[in-house]
Amino acid sequence: MPPERDWRTPPEEARDETLQYSDIAMGYLSRNARYRTEYRRAIGRVKRGAVKSDDATAALVLRWGISFHTDPSAAFDAKLAVARPSLSPTEIVLAPALSGIAAERLDPKSLGDIRACITIGDFRHFILADKDGDEHLWVAGSFGRPLAMMLPFETDPLVRLASAERFCRRLLGMAVGPPPLRPTQFRRHHLLTLLQVLDGHDAGATRRELAAALIDRDVRDYSAADWNGSRERKRISRWIKDAVELRDGGYIRLLRGG
Repeated sequence: MPPERDWRTPPEEARDETLQYSDIAMGYLSRNARYRTEYRRAIGRVKRGAVKSDDATAALVLRWGISFHTDPSAAFDAKLAVARPSLSPTEIVLAPALSGIAAERLDPKSLGDIRACITIGDFRHFILADKDGDEHLWVAGSFGRPLAMMLPFETDPLVRLASAERFCRRLLGMAVGPPPLRPTQFRRHHLLTLLQVLDGHDAGATRRELAAALIDRDVRDYSAADWNGSRERKRISRWIKDAVELRDGGYIRLLRGG
């Protein structure tokens, strides 16, 4: 997984202002020990030729809901992650159009810069590079026949509708703008801070050390009694609980902007 680093330093994700919730979700999952073990095993099997990289990725996505691509030449690339479309409403799904529905064939060249493409089950999954945030496209069937976008009824259909509109603007050569589920600056900062909390917690940092580095450096000078009753101690304890929960399954909520 991503190389170990000093937890006091903001995570690598902090350098990317185009982060989407799925990118941050991947940051949490990449810190899950069980996922890390399964991912390493999958990479090993791909290197030995025991399984194709696409099949290994598909198995991890089915198991975890989201995963890095298991391409040994590009392992740990945060831009190469794929989430199940049923979990992420920002994913765009194309399928053969029904008979009698006026639909045109889609020219693959109109997709623009394709960062990656893999096969998962009956779908081809494309990551379409964009400076404001990548788009994720799932295509069932062939580009050689008319396709239609699927907009299933769900809890929040407007997010998927906004993603579909963004994709259409791309096909028309128009400016697409930011993705519909990009976190606010405050939310992004908080979620990345919780990643630091996780890294520090896993590195053996005490609650006071975490609070001094991430909340208020003055807590280092608190007396034992002052520290035990402090707001900073309560806050860092809550942050640890939230961060661990996100790592151990709560990251799925992030795929919907939760």
